[in-house]
Amino acid sequence: MASQWVTTACGMCYIGCGVRVLVEDGVVVNIEGNPDHPQNRGKMCAKGKAGIMNLYNPHRVTTPLKRTNPNKGVDIDPGWQEISWDEALGRIVAEFERIRDNPKKLLIQSWEVIGDNYFWLKALGSAFGTPHIMAAASPSCGKVVHPVEFFSGGGFHQQPDLHYCNYCILVGTQFAISTRGSYNHIATDMAEARARGMKLVAIDPVGGYAASKAQEWIPILPGTDTALALSMLHVLLNEAGIYDEPFLKAKTNAPYLVGCDGRYVRHAETGKPMVLDAADGRVKTCDDPTLIDPAIGGKYVANGTEARPSFELLKEHVAKYPPERTQSITTIPAATVRRITRELGEAVCVGSTITLDGMTLPYRPACVDWAKGSQGHAHGFHQCWPLKLVNIVVGAVNVPGGILSTGAAGDFPHHWWPKGGTDGLLEDGGHLFPLPHPKAFPGRKPVAPIRMDIGELFPLASHFHTLLPITAGNREPFGLDYGLEMLLHSPVNSLMGSFGDVKMVEKFYQSLHFVAGFAIEINETHLFDDIVLPFPSYLERFDFNTGTAGHSIPPCGQGDFGWHVRHPVVELPGKVRHPQEVVQEIAGHLGLLGDVYRIMNHSFLLKEPYSLNPERQYAAKELVDLCLRAWFGEEHDLGWFEEHGTLRKPRGIKESYIGPFLEARIPIYLEHLLQRGEELRKVLGELGQEWDLSDYRPISDWLPCPSFEAVNKGDYDLIAVHFKFPYTYGSYGNENPWLNELCEQNNAYSILLNSSVGKAKGMHSGDAVWLESPVQKVRATVKLTECIHPQVVGIGGHFGHWSPGMPIARGKGVSFNSLLPTDLEHIDKISTALDHCVQVKVYK
Repeated sequence: MASQWVTTACGMCYIGCGVRVLVEDGVVVNIEGNPDHPQNRGKMCAKGKAGIMNLYNPHRVTTPLKRTNPNKGVDIDPGWQEISWDEALGRIVAEFERIRDNPKKLLIQSWEVIGDNYFWLKALGSAFGTPHIMAAASPSCGKVVHPVEFFSGGGFHQQPDLHYCNYCILVGTQFAISTRGSYNHIATDMAEARARGMKLVAIDPVGGYAASKAQEWIPILPGTDTALALSMLHVLLNEAGIYDEPFLKAKTNAPYLVGCDGRYVRHAETGKPMVLDAADGRVKTCDDPTLIDPAIGGKYVANGTEARPSFELLKEHVAKYPPERTQSITTIPAATVRRITRELGEAVCVGSTITLDGMTLPYRPACVDWAKGSQGHAHGFHQCWPLKLVNIVVGAVNVPGGILSTGAAGDFPHHWWPKGGTDGLLEDGGHLFPLPHPKAFPGRKPVAPIRMDIGELFPLASHFHTLLPITAGNREPFGLDYGLEMLLHSPVNSLMGSFGDVKMVEKFYQSLHFVAGFAIEINETHLFDDIVLPFPSYLERFDFNTGTAGHSIPPCGQGDFGWHVRHPVVELPGKVRHPQEVVQEIAGHLGLLGDVYRIMNHSFLLKEPYSLNPERQYAAKELVDLCLRAWFGEEHDLGWFEEHGTLRKPRGIKESYIGPFLEARIPIYLEHLLQRGEELRKVLGELGQEWDLSDYRPISDWLPCPSFEAVNKGDYDLIAVHFKFPYTYGSYGNENPWLNELCEQNNAYSILLNSSVGKAKGMHSGDAVWLESPVQKVRATVKLTECIHPQVVGIGGHFGHWSPGMPIARGKGVSFNSLLPTDLEHIDKISTALDHCVQVKVYK
């Protein structure tokens, strides 16, 4: 029996752990973690272990298909018919040609970040000329944390420094226990941190996996994170007097003088923000080389106007949110808020230092972490920003023990680093690939939209696809004189995962003249396809980029940089082809190959002699080999990686803790929101639109979500929220029989309801109930538990499938997104996040 272990990259979520695959006579029989890879260090989660079952899914698509039924809908059989690749690609190319006179009619859905197809689909769309490229998938995840992190931390995401943190508060996240990038790495770090005595506090409506590992679980009413954070800031700044004054003076815009209009007082000639130097009593520009002691308190006259430092304004503002006021909003007792805030303040050790590898750094071993739960609200930006401010005011940003920015800086295989810009503030986040994220600072000037997702009216947002079901059927108010007609998408199930109200999404997909997509299995999105292209499993693919752990969300703190590639452990089945080769063929037929290559050369930093030659097309294997040699030298070609698996290099202290070395300030006061809000109001007025722009303010206030008001009015009695399981990622594993067993054994398909509430409704665990939101009514199975806020319904995972191509997942659980009202009232006007707390009724 021929038997071999092959090292490659997992593809069961967006991370890309290192794995070893045992292949016997061409059949995969086992998957293990690769102990040599620094991301997961030999560890595996249930998803990765179960990947073998995805590979041998009997319902996989292995040949191109075409639709024979012209009617489309969620319950309509497409009438699939097998066809040749020539026919499939010929039809797709013909549809590209049909809309060539107006490329904006094309929508590319490229999110598929486990591999290179993400980049190739984006390049094809850009070369064709469309602005409509869905490079993200979720209607909430990442909407706030990524842009905020770029201007306040310098990286793509954030992680507590579990190597040195002694007190960690998780708000709306199950970081390092159930989810997050580099999960297998940070799960071990979290266990070790807790073992050495780090206190973990989980603040979440659901007492889930994070709460089970925490010393304290504090239930909070959904959508009230702003009020909690503002109270914490008040306790720190006004009651306890705990803040890092030297850091605020030297590394933030705390000293910037603000006039009565909320704007910076600026130098008459240079336009630079002004500060008061307490050392000599003179007003100077923020970058004046003679500046010694910037004042962060008091009241002054500058340029003939009364002005105060922004930090003084922040202190005054948060004083309006004492814990006694916010306990009626959050339902967290004032004494609890005051206690945990003081515990955090004491644990952060303001003023202390630590010496690592001979370098003395600030030491702030406490922090607050937040993620998806805080972002997914109608005022999602301001649900998150004051939580970030808690870390900033105590100096616990990008220093040992504090909150760290992921993927922000590095020196290998090339140098990348965050950079300052406008007003001396951090503007350009660091990124390994030269593809900067759209910035929330200073943002873009709003203009009348030409995009179907009206992204021009969201000048601080990173992506805008959540708007498509709203605007595609209501174009005239925004001056749009065309419609989207064609969609080319990755295997991801966007219909269920990228939007809200499924009835609206169904209408949006029905409005498209032609849809084609790659597929591993026929999910709900594919039910609207006209052409389906078979897609390889991650165990059959070549990928240079193997997931976000390699570049955007790697483990933080001291450790090794690591790079590996994905290469096939078994042959492609049936008529499956590598997607890079398919995109090249489409581009070649359209005469766009040179433009696609130009974009890919830029994206992957390919320069002569490694740049792609428009005179030829490349096999997927060649492409990966070319990228490896361009990045790591001729000695580290694909053959080297196939033999050795992983290339590692230790990260230096400056790469690990960039805070003291950043040559830019980070904000505590968001002055630019006022300018962008005024500009947006003018553009909306010209369009005849009236929006609530109350979010465009420099300091956060708590603003209620629609569900909060609906429950207070008595229209509904509960608020539904979503939470994650450690053994599912999106809908990637829903058709996997092993993961289905885990879901069934752990009641993952049930909705959670507080025991006292359920008993008052005459319910028992296991009962079939109705779950009704303003836009959807579904049957569900209820599980009664004490581990949920009494005003909340918890819905986990991404279930509720109905596609015949997913017989294991079909009819199990609830699709949370389908419950969500999808209109402008439920969209965050800054980030475009869709409100993920929804008013519901539960009854028998």
